[in-house]
Amino acid sequence: VEEVARREMRSRATDDEMGSLPRYVSGTTTWLSILHRIDHPLLFDVLVGAGIEHRNGDESRVYGTTSGNVSNTAVSSSYIMTTGLHFAEFEITGTPFIGVARPMPKLIYERENFSYFNTYLFDTLLAARTDGWGDGNVHACQYFCRTGETIWTCFEGERTDGYNWVWGWEGKESSTTGDTIGILLNLDEGTLTVYKNNRRLGVMKDGLSGSYCWYATLTKGTSVTIKDDKALKARDGV
Repeated sequence: VEEVARREMRSRATDDEMGSLPRYVSGTTTWLSILHRIDHPLLFDVLVGAGIEHRNGDESRVYGTTSGNVSNTAVSSSYIMTTGLHFAEFEITGTPFIGVARPMPKLIYERENFSYFNTYLFDTLLAARTDGWGDGNVHACQYFCRTGETIWTCFEGERTDGYNWVWGWEGKESSTTGDTIGILLNLDEGTLTVYKNNRRLGVMKDGLSGSYCWYATLTKGTSVTIKDDKALKARDGV
């Protein structure tokens, strides 16, 4: 079964899809499971925080349930992007944060108050660095739906010095309930481009390189559905 799945995988997957797969097949990561992932690649398989959940068994959609200033994160950790072009769409309720970040060991996601932007965890996050990160220093980068601003971090610095706000990138727009946000990660050019309701807004960040995963951060009343838009990918040659 594994050999059949391996041959089927190599015959069907594009170079970019192969580049998003784990380097080694072992343990619970089998060729059969990888083949299934190519058919259904974009799921939020890691939920971080007590105030976030799937409903009705649908791992492509997450809901924020915590009030106050507590943030919770959903990660598509099984889909690791290392080379080429990758596009995903996010249907939103409310004003979540959506972006890309470095792949992390699952134990790190279990740390108290986990956030890619928690400066108290920066040493821990940097300790997880692998060769796959490359030489770049954009370790997490997100689109803030409420304002349209970009926030990114290199996992260094204290308090607000630990992350960088890009207030006025060209094409910046806010988004809210009912909007669909598309994000194109181009690892050939090192750019992150934002779309809103199938309309290209612009490049919100450059200088990206190495491996990344999709993620979303939510508060109470927000929700995000992640999906692979094959029509737009075909149109734009992704």
